[in-house]
Amino acid sequence: MDDFEQASPHVAQALGLFASRQGELAMVRSTIPFSHFTMVMTLGCPAPVDNQIVDAVDTFYDEGGVERHWILVNDDSQPNNLFEQLIERRYEPDGAWERLVLQGVPDDRWAEHVQGCEIVTSLSADEWSQSVVEGDRMPALIGEWLKALIRSSGCAHAFRRDDGCPDGKIVMARSPHQDCAGWARLAVDAPIPGVMAPWFEDDQKVAATLLADAASRGARAFVSDIEAPSFSRDSEACRRWCQLGFAAIYLHKLYSETRYG
Repeated sequence: MDDFEQASPHVAQALGLFASRQGELAMVRSTIPFSHFTMVMTLGCPAPVDNQIVDAVDTFYDEGGVERHWILVNDDSQPNNLFEQLIERRYEPDGAWERLVLQGVPDDRWAEHVQGCEIVTSLSADEWSQSVVEGDRMPALIGEWLKALIRSSGCAHAFRRDDGCPDGKIVMARSPHQDCAGWARLAVDAPIPGVMAPWFEDDQKVAATLLADAASRGARAFVSDIEAPSFSRDSEACRRWCQLGFAAIYLHKLYSETRYG
């Protein structure tokens, strides 16, 4: 949600960006047709589910004229029959993300993977932002929003070029957000490994670079997600994250509702 606040007024207006906190209920909306930008993030965990909360969700997306939105839930979401309630309210299952967590800074886990990656600077910002927009097939205006994040406290960005060559094309990028409590969440991956790209080695190297950078700035706990999870947790993506010290903790389950059309 902090990223939404970094968008300039004309970018926020053009993309319909709006974030809302109502007690423990956190929601974002936009005209961007991706779940990350139009989602209820805390329904049932920790925000309690009752008619008032459901009405608040409906009102939030109706006010923005949003055609489709997503709800992110997990097995700890309450009440226990929340999944069934969502189905009754016309939501449909729409995939899952595997939540990965690493607490502490492991010795000698990252060094062998930190190769040929670059931290984004003002000199590389245009090239980096364009690669993210193209890699995730986003509206071009998001590039301006991304460049604003370079100046945001707690944000860092890194990328890797083809074969690690200094003059190569950018083939992978990631960005973590680090909070004052020492947690760093790795996100804004482009292209999304396992979804928009069939390879994982470049992503692992970029992730290792950012983990080391975040640790040098005081991070001591780290979070990421696999957006194409293996329910047996034996995928290449899971294996590579485990090599960096992460463990798969739980599944985020996505439900979506189309309100118009």
